[in-house]
Amino acid sequence: MKRILTLLLGLTTIFAGVSWAGTAEQDSTERLRNAGVVLNEIMAAPDKGIPEEVLDNAKCIVVVPNLVKGGFIVGGKHGRGVATCRTSTGWSAPAFISVGGGSWGLQIGV
Repeated sequence: MKRILTLLLGLTTIFAGVSWAGTAEQDSTERLRNAGVVLNEIMAAPDKGIPEEVLDNAKCIVVVPNLVKGGFIVGGKHGRGVATCRTSTGWSAPAFISVGGGSWGLQIGV
């Protein structure tokens, strides 16, 4: 009986790990897709796009599509996005980042 419980516990742990890995892969894919959409929308805006000179001289680009900020006396922000940096051979592989922070003082809003 003890062996069966140990085996079931091990299988449950393995299946939970596999399902977690699938979720992480979907999250990464979704984050890349959202960052691409946001960057394309910014560049497509004729009056608010990023100037080509700025992009040509940029060392790195970070896009955080869903940064949420809010506060009332005490504030906070959180978001997840993607970063890439210029190398001698082109742009680096995407790095997944998380942005978070807090603040305090005279503030109100979301």
